[in-house]
Parts: sequence; structure tokens; C-alpha cells
Amino acid sequence: MSGSQQGGEGSGSQGEDWRKIADQTERRKIQNRLAQRKYREKEKRKREDDARIAENQQAAGSAYAAPNTRDLAPNANPVGLPWGSVSIKHVLEAGKAKEKQAQQASREASAAPSYARRTTQG
Repeated sequence: MSGSQQGGEGSGSQGEDWRKIADQTERRKIQNRLAQRKYREKEKRKREDDARIAENQQAAGSAYAAPNTRDLAPNANPVGLPWGSVSIKHVLEAGKAKEKQAQQASREASAAPSYARRTTQG
């Protein structure tokens, strides 16, 4: 930023326009006060944003949970088409297995050193 933008119009009160102050020491005090105020406001916004993001992630984490096959009654056959239908238990078990496999692959990929990934790709 240029010096003319630093403490001018958006600085707050009229008494803190450092551009009109001739004394170097007094000018520096005002500039430091303005910089400190701006820093505190920025940090406050950052803390609020971080708290909001954490709250959103916590809410999103519990928003969806795949049903567990143990929650289904052992002998319950869901009513479906008269000639039969896909077993929901089979679908859930296959989905859980695929999800577990994807998580494992993701962990392995993130644990591998970057140079090892480059040598296997190229």
C-alpha cells in the first residue's frame, strides 16, 4: 500500500490521520495504533471463520451415515417385486467394502513419498 492509503479515509476517527502530523514520533505512534487495530480485526475475523468452518465440518460429518447391515432384522425380507429383488443387505455390504477399499487406497497414496509416486507414474 502507498503511504497515502495507509491511514486516510478508512482509518476510523479524524484524530488518527497520521498524514497531517509533522512530528515523526507521534506519526509513528498513530501508524502503529492503526496497524495494531487492523491486525486485531483481521485475527478476530480469522478466528470467527475458523470456528464457523469447524462447526460446519462437525455438522457435515454427522449428516450422513451409511446404514449398518446389523440394523436390519436377520430374517426380514423387504417387500419388493413379486419375483424378488436385490437384497438390500448385499448392497450395503458391497458398498461398505468398496468404501473401506477406497479409504485404504487413499491412505496408501498419501503415505507414499512423492518421489515414489513420480517414478511409478512416469
